[in-house]
Amino acid sequence: MAEEPNESGEATFRPSFTRRMSSRIVADVRTFRGGVTFLAGDFVSLFSLFFDNLSTLLGFAGAILGLNPSNAHLQEILYQRIVPAAGIMLFLGNVYYTWQAIRMSKKYQRAYTAQPYGLNTAGGFPFIFGIIYGVYYSYQVQCTEETCTAEEILQEENERIDLAWRVCVAGNFLTGIINIVLGFFGQFMMQHFPVASMLVPLAGIGFTWLALNQIAPNFETPAIGLIPIFLIFSQYYGLGRIHLGKGYYMPEAIPVVVFGIIAGWAYGTQDGVTEPVKGGAWIGDAFIRGFSDVGSYIGIVLPFSIAASFTDMMCLVSAQKAGDPFPIRETMIADGFGTMIGAMLGSPFGTVVYIGHPVHKRVGAQTGYSLMNGVIYLILCLAGVIPTILSIVPVIAIGPIIMIFGIMICEDYIFTAYVPPGMATSANNGTLAMSKGSALSAMLWCAIIVYTTDRRWDKAGLFSIFAAGFAALGLIHQSEAVAGFVDGTGGNAKSTSPLQFMIGYLSLALVCGFYWFLQKNFGKKTLPEEEGYEADHGYLPPISEKGVDKLFETWWEPAERALQLQEHPAYGDDEAPTQAAEPVKYKDDSLTEEVDA
Repeated sequence: MAEEPNESGEATFRPSFTRRMSSRIVADVRTFRGGVTFLAGDFVSLFSLFFDNLSTLLGFAGAILGLNPSNAHLQEILYQRIVPAAGIMLFLGNVYYTWQAIRMSKKYQRAYTAQPYGLNTAGGFPFIFGIIYGVYYSYQVQCTEETCTAEEILQEENERIDLAWRVCVAGNFLTGIINIVLGFFGQFMMQHFPVASMLVPLAGIGFTWLALNQIAPNFETPAIGLIPIFLIFSQYYGLGRIHLGKGYYMPEAIPVVVFGIIAGWAYGTQDGVTEPVKGGAWIGDAFIRGFSDVGSYIGIVLPFSIAASFTDMMCLVSAQKAGDPFPIRETMIADGFGTMIGAMLGSPFGTVVYIGHPVHKRVGAQTGYSLMNGVIYLILCLAGVIPTILSIVPVIAIGPIIMIFGIMICEDYIFTAYVPPGMATSANNGTLAMSKGSALSAMLWCAIIVYTTDRRWDKAGLFSIFAAGFAALGLIHQSEAVAGFVDGTGGNAKSTSPLQFMIGYLSLALVCGFYWFLQKNFGKKTLPEEEGYEADHGYLPPISEKGVDKLFETWWEPAERALQLQEHPAYGDDEAPTQAAEPVKYKDDSLTEEVDA
């Protein structure tokens, strides 16, 4: 302890730096006490965040294996270095943001929803295709079948793969450093960039990449792929949730996943169950050894590092609009450190806070979903079962879950600024089938979804039958009205044929008929508190309700209105002010409004 004089001149003892830090750590750990929530909304958001990360991990794994799917060394790098590193990153980040939300909740005496955290989808794919693929294909191959033995050719191929991975890991480490540096200027950038410039990309990302792009595989196998899309709309927008008793409902994603697994395996979309791999070997110097070659790819590293920082700020703005202001600098620096830790463990892609915080808050999640997600991924990634899980759950079950959150994200930001959705989606048979006869199929799907939302199952089923007829004639989902009933549009023409789409839409009509039977014979399904839009449950009202045409009249309303919505119980604050909130003021490096202690 250091001896210091007080105001009266008497000697006092000031605790040492070590003791002060240890006391602070103990106090921070104690913050978790009673702060982790396990509400129904936490489990709803857990399913969404879990499958969001799972779909991203699946996409990353597929892209990396695309270099050389049969190469054992590449599989070893993926499943024993990259996947375990991702698990540790997700665990540390989710725990940190859980603690951040608990800390903010206790400081300001109102419920905060933890920021969703996961793998950097927007930055990961450019790194994989731009750096890993770039290094791999620019490698000067020396060995040929005429000049080298099979063992020498394999050794050179392994060196080629290893170099590409090391360079990308080094680039990822630089990304973390850049994010940390930009974090110190986050306050300045936030003050000089208009809010709309940060929210408009989120609406586009939500609708294009998280919505349309995710359900393209469902339209590639329409015979079983259309029902999961219907189920997710009926669960989230039609309030067709399964009641478990005592006020608890089954998480909305479970019926979709269960149906997807059963239908996928019955239809033969899954090849088989992959055996678990042995535990990861995450200690190495790949990020250091890759620095000697990363200079050539700084043109890829720098823009996507800046983009990741802007994504953080966009997410912070959207969280503030939903009533949860978080510190700018802390969030950006935390993401930077998370990315650096992952790179040191062998990950070629970083982690960031995700868009969609307002949606998680809307469904009633607080802190538990983030902690549970981190713990689950730590166990799964280190246990080596991720390849097994990815081989069991079909993509037709994962896509609609991500899609519905993408639509809800876009819906949130349409009140701030409307931007026509982009047309950029990855090219595959499902996307091609969605684009053919799109005007007619869009009207049919709009009718089906509207009647699903209003729980008018008979009319939803009727339009499904109409769609089946149009599909059978080749008027939708086909390049032209084809004569061949079994052959259709795309490379795998049989899977997107008129027959397959007709089966899909007729199956959808049968499901609607089953829902109509339950509704007809088992009483009213609308709970009193669900009636009306003014309660702001986040669900659209029946189209027959008066005043619905005025729904979008206040889309220009100031962002501060979001703070008033906390009076709804889903936000965990029954005593939130009902008067118009004061404009949020910036204080230090935080978006947090000035609140009396």
